[in-house]
Amino acid sequence: MIKAIVLDFDGVVLESASIKTNAFAEVVKGYPKPQAEAFVEYHKNHMGVSRHVKFQYFIEEILKQSYTVEKGQKFSNKFAEIVFKRVMECSFVPGAKEFLERNYKKYDLYIASGTPEEELKQIVRGRGLDRFFRKYYGTPMKKEEIVEDICEKNGYRKEQMCFVGDAVTDKEAAYHTGLQFIARKTDDNQRDFQDILYKVDNLLQIEKILGEM
Repeated sequence: MIKAIVLDFDGVVLESASIKTNAFAEVVKGYPKPQAEAFVEYHKNHMGVSRHVKFQYFIEEILKQSYTVEKGQKFSNKFAEIVFKRVMECSFVPGAKEFLERNYKKYDLYIASGTPEEELKQIVRGRGLDRFFRKYYGTPMKKEEIVEDICEKNGYRKEQMCFVGDAVTDKEAAYHTGLQFIARKTDDNQRDFQDILYKVDNLLQIEKILGEM
């Protein structure tokens, strides 16, 4: 029986994944088109990974420059300025708000996000979602580390937990930690989840799946 559910945030709770893709494109739009396009493609192939890792890759591997924390932070700050207001105003993933309202007392809910943790806290609290979650985790912790931390601190067995995500990094985090995985389908990720048993368009569909686990 499932006791705890770990959810990714962007693209699972809020319809904010495309907001971040567009923001990454805006941050690097002043660079030559091939470099900017290569960076956006890298982001799309590494959804759920910390933005700091992505900007380091952009600086070192695409621009072929030496990386410094100051350079990375400059990109990150510009990205955060673009994203924050849009995420505060964006819509919920279909069924997400209803799922949280109907199930937060039945299951222990957690967030595992690639967003920096302090920024994630501001968004979750600003959107009035903090009452639904026992804890919400962001970077610098990796998602595998987050799952292990949740397990260790709360005494769950792995078969009592599942992970809901929309990116390959979510699927890999579930796989490497031994959790069952539920994929939130989008037009952009269907090829990535061809081998996944449990897939949903609307988060309310998770209720039936949880009953089968």
